[in-house]
Amino acid sequence: MRILIAAGGTGGHIYPAVALVKEIKKKFPNAFVLWIGGRKKWERRIVEREKVQFKTINAPPFPRSFSPISFLNFLFKMLLSFIQSLFYILSFNPDIVVGMGSFHSLFPVFFAFLTGKPAVICEQNISLSLTNRALLPFASKVVLSFSCTKARLSHRKRKKAVVTGNPVREEVITTSKKKAIDNLQLEEGKFTLLFMGGSQGARYLNRIAVEALCLLQQEEIGKSIQFILISGQKDYQWVKERLKKVKIRGKVFSYLSDIHNALAACDLVISRSGATTISEITARGIPCILVPYPFATHQHQLKNARFLEKEGAAKVIVQEKLTPSFLKEEIKKMVEDEKMREKMREASRKLGNPEATGALLSLIMELAGRR
Repeated sequence: MRILIAAGGTGGHIYPAVALVKEIKKKFPNAFVLWIGGRKKWERRIVEREKVQFKTINAPPFPRSFSPISFLNFLFKMLLSFIQSLFYILSFNPDIVVGMGSFHSLFPVFFAFLTGKPAVICEQNISLSLTNRALLPFASKVVLSFSCTKARLSHRKRKKAVVTGNPVREEVITTSKKKAIDNLQLEEGKFTLLFMGGSQGARYLNRIAVEALCLLQQEEIGKSIQFILISGQKDYQWVKERLKKVKIRGKVFSYLSDIHNALAACDLVISRSGATTISEITARGIPCILVPYPFATHQHQLKNARFLEKEGAAKVIVQEKLTPSFLKEEIKKMVEDEKMREKMREASRKLGNPEATGALLSLIMELAGRR
């Protein structure tokens, strides 16, 4: 069995692919996997940890604004990506191609169609990405994270849709709270806050989180809480220096590959609302405060967050209304109201789909003619 996976750009596309690779190696150890991704160093580090063959392509994102130079650069990279993808399809000769929704999927899935090979495209968000919308006519199946996405498709395209949920790494689901607290060297029994801005951090959220923690330390509640803050590489130094003055116990990371420890250890998540983030949150049933990234394409983060809020699994604060004092008060409410948190936990668990990875792999094997 030869499986080609195309994923890159952000953690939201890469980590579901990591979950899929782990499941493939667990259930089909003799399968060959080729991963096609981007040229960022951190992408290569993540993929190579999984011990699969990794090849890069010059896949450019669709330009959001027009200028002659940027358009020519886009066309040149598209041509390179076209040639590279065709070469990898012909040389690797996969039984099936899996596109994880980023622009790296475009030509691999297209060439799978042209060469008569089955192809699956995966959509993590409520709204389809530009790449997946372009690929729908060429895909054998489109795998969805949310059932409401299916209703947005035309009747013809709806026949291709399968709702499995978004693949989540097994350790995100299975790691115990006690083990995670020990691994992170935190204090057992304290209420743990987790601040994270996605795979590449979020400066605005970092600034508000730091100021909110400064305010919380002045309250009685500050004695009973601790925090984990994942800042991203660019903000790590100033965040760490600023929080040295805060008396609340905590850990600051530029990046945390073992994110399962942070999720297992925490009692409340304050984060952006990318699809993979909320899939991991709901897989564990964690109460959360979501601050959608306001410049996400087609406002997909806001749509994701509002869906969770509607189901009772999240509190949503839009960025323009987020202040340190407002966030401090919302955190206080969550810490002090156990009944509210329990309702959110129950709602979150109902939305989570810990079987998503296995369901996706079963579909892949079915399309490839292997069970």
